[in-house]
Amino acid sequence: MQFRDRPAGQLRITVPPPVASFVLAPLLARFMAQYPEIVLEVSTDPALTDIVAGRYDAGIRLGHRVARDMIAVRVTDDLRVVVVASPDYLARHPRPVKPQDLHAHNCIRLRFPSGAFLPWRFAIEGNVVEIEVEGSLVANEASLLVQAALGGSGVLYVLEEFAAPMIATGQLVPLLEAWIPPPSEGFFLYYPSRRQNLASLGALVDFLRANLKAKSGRRQGSSG
Repeated sequence: MQFRDRPAGQLRITVPPPVASFVLAPLLARFMAQYPEIVLEVSTDPALTDIVAGRYDAGIRLGHRVARDMIAVRVTDDLRVVVVASPDYLARHPRPVKPQDLHAHNCIRLRFPSGAFLPWRFAIEGNVVEIEVEGSLVANEASLLVQAALGGSGVLYVLEEFAAPMIATGQLVPLLEAWIPPPSEGFFLYYPSRRQNLASLGALVDFLRANLKAKSGRRQGSSG
C-alpha cells in the first residue's frame, strides 16, 4: 500500500551484477534508513530482463539496452574500462606496452549470459579494435575475476569501478592506458510510464539522483 505522505510498500527492481556491486551496495543502508516503510527487493541478473513480464517496478541497464518506450533516469556516468594486473604478476611477466602484447599473457576473461566474451577493445591508430585474447580462467562474475587478478593470476579487462579501489592502494596496476577507448554509455534506471506515480519508485529515483555523482538526466519514452 502506498501512502501520500510517506512512501511505503514493496518495490521490486532488477539490476545487473555491476550495478548491484558499485551503485546500490554502498547506498542500501542509507536508503533503508531514510525509507523504513519501503520493502526493496533487488534481483541481480546479468541477463536482460523484461520488467513488465517479470512484474518488476523498474530495472537498471545500460542506456542502449533500455527500450525507447520506457522512462529512463541516468544513475551512473559513462563507463570506462581498465586493463590491470597485480604487481606480483608483473614481476613474473613482461609488462605489455601495446595491446597486441596481450597475446603473450594469461588474460582473465568475463563471459556474458549469452555465451559471448566481454570484448577487449582498444583505440589503435584512431580506430577501436577488438583484440582476441586467451587465458586459463573464465567466469561470469566480475568480482571473482578481480580477486583472481589480485592473486596474480593474469591480466584483467574490467569496468574501472570494480578495480578503482585496488588501483588506489597499489594492489592492481593499470596497463595500456594510452590505448583505452572512449567511455561507453552508462547505466539508467528505467520503468514504464504507468509506474511513474508509484511513490516508492519516485523515492528511489530521487534518492539515487541525490546520492550519485552521475550527471542527472531523464529520458521520456515515446509512448509518454
